[in-house]
Amino acid sequence: MIITDIQKQKHNEKRFSVFLDGEYAFSVTDIDLLYYKLKVGENITSEKVNEIIYNNAAAAAKKTALNFLGYRMRSRKEIVDKLRSKEYSDDIIKYTLEFLENYGYVNDREFAEAYIKDKKNLKGFGSLRIRYELSGLGIDDEILGSLEDLLYDKDEDIIKVIEKRLKGRIITDRREMQKLYSYLYGRGFPYERSKEVFQEYIKNIGEDIID
Repeated sequence: MIITDIQKQKHNEKRFSVFLDGEYAFSVTDIDLLYYKLKVGENITSEKVNEIIYNNAAAAAKKTALNFLGYRMRSRKEIVDKLRSKEYSDDIIKYTLEFLENYGYVNDREFAEAYIKDKKNLKGFGSLRIRYELSGLGIDDEILGSLEDLLYDKDEDIIKVIEKRLKGRIITDRREMQKLYSYLYGRGFPYERSKEVFQEYIKNIGEDIID
């Protein structure tokens, strides 16, 4: 194959479109243009073309992933899904993940730890909901099992949500209690555990509990 033309792109002056045998083949940066010594009239092998295309895709995938990580920590699955949405090949995705993991940009355990703390402290979510969300983000059971202490719902976690929900009100009506338990369950706290904590909370402030 012969390089028949090299054109500077209109919308990005640092990228060039390379034409082989009269047809567009790939694009490169100005640095790659010099690195690969691409010149009009030169012969280029298919192996060289594939190498350039692969390296360009790998560089673009890394940039996409790093930009994606720029907003917040991401799970491995989130990054894979992002790269697949951009239609990168499986080998490019694998290469990108290896790069990110080698440099510590992706670590599912660290991600899960930060996620749990954020959801508990800022959102007031319970372990059931957090566990469900993390599973959806690709965090495996082994990691979740190693974080049981962090996931555990402390009494004060549940009481904090109760007090925020009630806003100073005291309830003893059974229907209101059921609504509260359902609310707590929706936030991710086990139903029976929420009931026990609330009843103990009411006792501590001197109110009678309806059986």
